[in-house]
Amino acid sequence: MTTTIYPTLISKIRTVLEAVTKIKVVYDYPITKITQYPACIFLPSSFENNKETNQENFKTYTFKLYVVIGTKQTTMDNAWSVVMPKTLDAVLQALDEGWDFDTIAGHRVWTNVETGLWSVSEEQDGLQITAEIDLTAKLLTAS
Repeated sequence: MTTTIYPTLISKIRTVLEAVTKIKVVYDYPITKITQYPACIFLPSSFENNKETNQENFKTYTFKLYVVIGTKQTTMDNAWSVVMPKTLDAVLQALDEGWDFDTIAGHRVWTNVETGLWSVSEEQDGLQITAEIDLTAKLLTAS
């Protein structure tokens, strides 16, 4: 049986993020030069497989999401205090409202979203503010 869990998760995350009007571009791969802001980048970050019983595995897929704001066309104060909070709230709301997996390949899915550190980096076109989000999907599968 072919497993479609990763492709399904990636597709769902992309669909949810692309519906956020405050996000201009979504990348589901590593990128070194962002040309539009606000941007969202997401990547698989970990996988864990725990044997629950001799018939079921409890699988955990974690993705790291990065919301990125550029300061080239605004001030650092505005980007940090206004743009990032509003953008991050919109992303979190979309993840909360749009996460209606129910099942993947017949397996019930649970999700969890946690925010992490906000940081600033200096890039070629100015400063970038990045906020981290951990998105975890858990499901029971047959052994």
